[in-house]
Amino acid sequence: MKKYIPLLLAALCIFSCKESTLETWHGNNYLHFIPAADGSVRARYNFAVEGSTAQTSASVPLPLEIWGFMAEKDFSLSLLIDNSSASATFRAGLPVDTLWVPVVRDEDLLATSYTIEVELTAADSGYEVSPSAYCKAEILVEDSLEGLQPAWWATTPALGTYSPLKFRLFNIYSGGFVKSIDNYTAIAFKNFALEFREWLHDMWNAGQKYYDTDGTTPLYESIPL
Repeated sequence: MKKYIPLLLAALCIFSCKESTLETWHGNNYLHFIPAADGSVRARYNFAVEGSTAQTSASVPLPLEIWGFMAEKDFSLSLLIDNSSASATFRAGLPVDTLWVPVVRDEDLLATSYTIEVELTAADSGYEVSPSAYCKAEILVEDSLEGLQPAWWATTPALGTYSPLKFRLFNIYSGGFVKSIDNYTAIAFKNFALEFREWLHDMWNAGQKYYDTDGTTPLYESIPL
């Protein structure tokens, strides 16, 4: 064992020397949103893509982080959501937690598009909301398929020519955003498309009239028999 003593003493000396140069954190404890690489704090929720097409409300996450010591107890946050006062809780023992902001879909299915501004204004337990640039967040809420034509559409003739409205209604009929048709055979997907065509035809007869891109052809007729 004696041959290890010089090594142990050397290690203790190195640790002791380095320990004298370390500084204990004596600054404030800061709380803020976690920014993106460009320093902005933004989130986005698209009802046309996320969740179910029957969804009328959701919650959007905004991550928060602490600079300094983690809290030993849950503490409260004060904030403004579109200038209306609100509160939330940051949980004990966590360096990062999440603020969930409720969003709603407009009754008019194709009209949802708005921005929510969220601002942290105060925190309990000695936490300072800072730096100010990271204490404001923006959430874009929309209901749009703009630029989201799926690659799979070009691999099948079953639905006819693409239009955002047709894809929107097809997603509604399917119950959610259709990312792939790999689980269908060609015949099975053709039958599903014909069922969708019949659904559109029934809505047309019931007075819910959707047109193809030319503005005159009933949308159901754009789906090949």
